[in-house]
Amino acid sequence: MQIFKVSDSVQCVVTGPIGTNSYIIWTHPVLVIDPGYGTGSIVREPCVVLLTHGHFDHVCGLKELECERVYISEPDSKWLKDPHLNLSVYFNENFVFDSHLELLKEGSFEVAGLKFQLHLTPGHTPGSVMLRTDGVIFSGDTIFLDSIGRTDLPGGDEQAMRRTLRQIRKLLKDLEPNTLLLPGHGEFGTVEEVLRQNIFLGEERS
Repeated sequence: MQIFKVSDSVQCVVTGPIGTNSYIIWTHPVLVIDPGYGTGSIVREPCVVLLTHGHFDHVCGLKELECERVYISEPDSKWLKDPHLNLSVYFNENFVFDSHLELLKEGSFEVAGLKFQLHLTPGHTPGSVMLRTDGVIFSGDTIFLDSIGRTDLPGGDEQAMRRTLRQIRKLLKDLEPNTLLLPGHGEFGTVEEVLRQNIFLGEERS
């Protein structure tokens, strides 16, 4: 497990089982985004969890945490109850999280004193989302610094991802260039760097 400082209030924790970026925002209560294995060794107090999607590597730390609330989009909420959908069976586990869930909807919401804008970004999963607040975007596995999330896993949809990428391209171009994009895997960077390096966000090709 590795820990990186993103800002004075945000930490990136690279967690198991496959190098997932989990993010901790030290608000009150603490916010945890996409908890992987080991997150509970850092966050030892009651917290609120925001999930960008329902894949195992982004949710497996839920059982380590004292969760006051867990937020996920409605399409992916069922994935937390199905080891085949959340892919935990491929890690020789049968992960099920059957506690109460708060359902995320597109638009703005407030939690722990922070205002978030939620963008539905289907493609990697039906209910993938990106979360934007205070000069940062948590993009989950929708887009990375120089790539995008897979669409060949259960629930993936290449055509939905194409539509999502058009939406994201417009969104990023309208944001301040120094806005940070914090993905679910790999390095993070600014919106300016993402638009320059990510070929999937290039203009639509015929």
